[in-house]
Amino acid sequence: MTIEVTKDDVAKVLANIQAMTGKELLVGIPAEKTARNGEPITNASLGYIHENGSPARNIPARPFLVPGVKKATPKAIAAMKQLAGEALLDRNATDKALNAAGLVCQAQVKRQIVSQEGFTALKAGTIAARRRSGAKGTKALIRTGQLLNSITYVVREKK
Repeated sequence: MTIEVTKDDVAKVLANIQAMTGKELLVGIPAEKTARNGEPITNASLGYIHENGSPARNIPARPFLVPGVKKATPKAIAAMKQLAGEALLDRNATDKALNAAGLVCQAQVKRQIVSQEGFTALKAGTIAARRRSGAKGTKALIRTGQLLNSITYVVREKK
């Protein structure tokens, strides 16, 4: 049996695999560009405080980022697998796959906040304070929508 090689893409495939391992997907609230309208604290800081809680400020932990990403992982992996074969021959497909996974994770983290799953409910005093300030919402982590809207993802070269 004779095998004839008509096209040798091994070097290209190996280079693309190397490029894939040099990328990372980050999901969360980037520290830069997270200023809140008229407030000194950033969304990144608020996200950290709410994810971990602050006993000194009597703020219970309301984890949304880690549980959201964990829930999204199977769908994110499926999105990446769908483009994996294409990524072997097309370096741009790696970014497409990571962006697809990033969108899945971003949406699930936002759903985690909106669903309030596993969150300690707001205290009556907090809700009353919100009403006095003109806010109507009764969900934790959602007052103006700024924190929710700041959740994003980025695909970048590994450092």
